Amino acid sequence: MEQQGIGIHGAGLRAVQIVTVVLLGLKLLQLSTTGVFQDEAYYWMWSQHPSLSYFDHPPLNAWLLWLSSHIFGWNRFALRLPVALSVVADIVALWMIARRLDGTAWQGQFWLSVLLLLATPVFWLVTSLALPDYVLLATCLLSIAWFTRFFMDRAEGQAGRSADLYLAAIALGFAGLSKYNAAILAIGVGLYVIAVHRSLLREPRLYLAAAITLVMQAPVVYWNLTEGLASWEFILRGRHNGLRASYDGILGFAFGVLILISPFLFWPIVKFVAGREAVPGTWFARVTFVLSSLVILAVCLVTLVLPHWNLVAYLVLLPFLPRLMRPYWLIIGQTIWGLFYVVATIVNYGFLPISDVEQWRDEGTGWSYGWGPIAAAVEQAKTQHRIGFVAAPDYTTASLLGFYTHDAGVTSLSAARDEFDYWFDPEAHAGEDALLFDDNWRPMSSDITSHFTSVTPLVTLPVVVGGKELDVHRLYLASGYKPNG
Repeated sequence: MEQQGIGIHGAGLRAVQIVTVVLLGLKLLQLSTTGVFQDEAYYWMWSQHPSLSYFDHPPLNAWLLWLSSHIFGWNRFALRLPVALSVVADIVALWMIARRLDGTAWQGQFWLSVLLLLATPVFWLVTSLALPDYVLLATCLLSIAWFTRFFMDRAEGQAGRSADLYLAAIALGFAGLSKYNAAILAIGVGLYVIAVHRSLLREPRLYLAAAITLVMQAPVVYWNLTEGLASWEFILRGRHNGLRASYDGILGFAFGVLILISPFLFWPIVKFVAGREAVPGTWFARVTFVLSSLVILAVCLVTLVLPHWNLVAYLVLLPFLPRLMRPYWLIIGQTIWGLFYVVATIVNYGFLPISDVEQWRDEGTGWSYGWGPIAAAVEQAKTQHRIGFVAAPDYTTASLLGFYTHDAGVTSLSAARDEFDYWFDPEAHAGEDALLFDDNWRPMSSDITSHFTSVTPLVTLPVVVGGKELDVHRLYLASGYKPNG
């Protein structure tokens, strides 16, 4: 059955297409010019130490960065290329969904969904940085595309193509290798099958599809079983220093949603959840949206939650948003909101910091600039001193210094557990001299300097951009490393 198009055509469609192309150009500008975010550098360092899985997250992002680095070298292009390719996958998934929803009248649905992908700050954020979220977004959207085709066919009285079911399961398996909250989509689809398509429970192909998704998680399961369930323990408790009753997280999460989703999507979201206009076969998206949002809301009651943690809810909403953007001024408002966020982000992190770094404690902006001089100072110090290793007080600055010095051996000496603990062997470096780096955001502590017989300042480099001091980088020569302090 061919579906009815969403009604954007002629001059309106051309305007949407023009703005979308402009946003795609701005996306390429951001990917190629903005400074490396600290967590991007962290995952890059993961990729230089291949493993079946990792402490913070499943491994797919690190695997992709490893492949990119071995093909294109150690540079920002290799870091961001997988992100750029994921945007292409996002667009392909949205095209597939639009073709299935609206048949030959797919252009309005497709172009508006791509515009909303690029003009909604949370999607812009996760498709601009080499964090696991960009992989989660692309793989989940592809899975949703194949699930939509499969379940719409069944809603129209057909059996549903097995190929669509298996491809959806494979994409979902890759999503699970990206971030753990991909499980919410799997649960949402499962609940939908039980509620609406119970006849599928008698078909072996459903269990084969589920088995495909589960078997794909074998590297993560094996790693956790051999590492004392370290990653699962960290996600469930360690990341939050233990769950505890606290309601402050709700206000922070709500403010983040206001900025990263925008007020112009609130009414369409209400219609998505409560309306009766869903295309038959797509109710699994509503089930998943509600499930993910309830889970995140529950977590908000006990700990601080970042808005993008509810990404699964936002991405199952995205393909169906074009049908809900009424009245049309909501599209205009969302586009303006998104363009403002996009331009501000590109300028702030790529050309000139526009935030008050000190007042807002904006370390991310501070760390976007000034790494060339300190990287050169590290290389010069290595030629003048017998250096065993290079270290920083925290995973953030250790990762950034490692990325900009092209040194996979840079480590964090933080007492808090992080991924560096899995490849840095303190006993193997006993007695060595080290270069220590710190800055205003992550200063050196006595807990770290006590591991050396002496610590001597070598270099102090202020980071000044546009007349504003963003940070101060410092380098020290530390002698006689003592692993046990």
